[in-house]
Amino acid sequence: MKFKLVLSIFAFITFLSILGCSEVDETNSNSDNDNKPIKTSNKETTEQPPKTTRPKPPGLTVYVGEEIVRPALGTYNWNYESGDGTSAEIHADSLAPPELVKNHNPTEVTADSNVELDFEKQPDSYIVRIWDDDNNIISNSDKVVLTGKGKVIYDVLVQWEQGTASYSFSLNIE
Repeated sequence: MKFKLVLSIFAFITFLSILGCSEVDETNSNSDNDNKPIKTSNKETTEQPPKTTRPKPPGLTVYVGEEIVRPALGTYNWNYESGDGTSAEIHADSLAPPELVKNHNPTEVTADSNVELDFEKQPDSYIVRIWDDDNNIISNSDKVVLTGKGKVIYDVLVQWEQGTASYSFSLNIE
């Protein structure tokens, strides 16, 4: 009986010694290092990998004549390569377009103003939607339509191979 106890203790100590001397992959759950594995051993010091930014959809700039309008990025789904041979997807939700632009000063335009959408990366497709203040879509078009008078809320829903994004801005039509 004593022999089995001594043998069990010896086996346990040997197991711990082997475990302590081997390399172990640990995943650090701190969000500052993007949950990448960190190789450690008793001979090395642990180094944090560099923080990487996760890509977002390409930007959109709206030109009203010579004036630049920066739309608010709304809801989006975006796929990207993680850099380690895997891919990841981000799902970001936002307020409805009327809420996103509520505190923005709308750019003054007339019904004959020239409005251009300049995408940082050319999309596969897009649609321009007009919203009312009650969070309802009232029209869809393939361009910015300047009809009516007063504040008009626009939402550009864009599709790329990597995902979709929504951009919102408002114009005040005189």
